[in-house]
Amino acid sequence: MARSDALDRAEDVYRNGFPDAENATVEILREQYDAMLLQFPLPEGTTVTGIDAGGVPALEVRAAGAVSGKVLVWFHGGGYVLGSARGFTGLAAAFSAALGFPVILPDYRLAPENKFPAAALDGAAVLRWAVATYGPGATVVGGDSGGGGLTFAALAMLVAGGEPVPAAAMAISPLVDFTAESGTIDSNAAFDVAVSRGSIGNLRAAYLQGDDPRDPVASPLFGALGGLPPVHVVVGSTEVLLDDARSLVDGITTAGGTADLTVYDDMCHVWPLFASFLPEGQAAVEQLAGFAHKYL
Repeated sequence: MARSDALDRAEDVYRNGFPDAENATVEILREQYDAMLLQFPLPEGTTVTGIDAGGVPALEVRAAGAVSGKVLVWFHGGGYVLGSARGFTGLAAAFSAALGFPVILPDYRLAPENKFPAAALDGAAVLRWAVATYGPGATVVGGDSGGGGLTFAALAMLVAGGEPVPAAAMAISPLVDFTAESGTIDSNAAFDVAVSRGSIGNLRAAYLQGDDPRDPVASPLFGALGGLPPVHVVVGSTEVLLDDARSLVDGITTAGGTADLTVYDDMCHVWPLFASFLPEGQAAVEQLAGFAHKYL
């Protein structure tokens, strides 16, 4: 099947705007990454409000017509080093419109200034706040890329403590294995314009700073995956993180949980970031929103 112009455009956004880790400071990388995402304006009527989410600064993103009472906590991507709540307001606005209620984007602590497990501790704090504020039955959690890994690290921390968890969890292109040992890390290397073995290694060094990449708080794939809420994961067929997504879903189901995987043909890393012009991006947002509503 021929590639669409929209997909080519999405991949060009990465090629032309994704940070060059070889020639920039962390501050410049973060600026470039946010600028890459902020070039797409928010839909008319979207509101963005700063809040405190259990001691973690966050943004509440509310699409026009969204009503209170339920919430999606979304952990942004960037491999624990890049990304910000502000940079991901576009994706949050798409989710809020599809869900009909607000999305919370935490500004969890980033590495290398805040090494492992700072981000995971912040993630768990936000989930405790969300569940206490909205109730577990009205709370959903999710994340993309490194934020997907953070989603499952934070959930596992709550499960281990016997604490209530959100009603459902979801992820886009999750990074859940910092060892970078899966087969698609290499077999899809020629097709992935955003993530590589080298970039995973750089992020691992910045976040873990010598700690074990098999620590389940860093790489949830190596942890106990029982006790999680129902999970849905979406990933592109040509991503280097394809096997991360497969292994995560397999691990959850093996542990007795409910988890499903949808593989979107030929999609780039976290393609729903481009839902404003990429039909498959909007389709994934709507699919995940439909999954969330089944459990709320």
